[in-house]
Amino acid sequence: MTHSHNPGGVDSLDLAHFVMYGQPGAPTEHRVLPTAWKTKPFTRSVITTPWSVPITPPQLTALINGFKPRGMEDKWFVCSEGEVKEGETVNLNFYRSWTGRKISTMEILVGREGEGGRVSGLLWEGSKDVVKEQDSEGVKDVVREVCRWVLGAELGADE
Repeated sequence: MTHSHNPGGVDSLDLAHFVMYGQPGAPTEHRVLPTAWKTKPFTRSVITTPWSVPITPPQLTALINGFKPRGMEDKWFVCSEGEVKEGETVNLNFYRSWTGRKISTMEILVGREGEGGRVSGLLWEGSKDVVKEQDSEGVKDVVREVCRWVLGAELGADE
């Protein structure tokens, strides 16, 4: 007789992904504003790193529009701030939905109309009281997965 190491049929990697990222998001047709959710700012311990990733026009729209949680299964609130205009920087803010804590901000430099833009930097919460200790690559991985899983925008390779 063999015994299953997974008696409930739940894969531990799938469960870990769900705990971190929640259920898949759905594209938002309108821009989600920062006032749409109760949020808390970064603590005074913010870490900044440059980051360069091209963004296509459809990706830019998905990122700018963000995501408002629909229920407990949604783990992220994502909203943008700033004017979507050539040469301007839009800040895409990532908050944990339950706590309202700001975890990271992706800076997006908006390109010419029809050209999308480029990720130009990343800021993230440095307080170990708010998040586990992370390095820039770990934060980039989380932001990439939130963009893919929650916003439907799979970012390309770093430049």
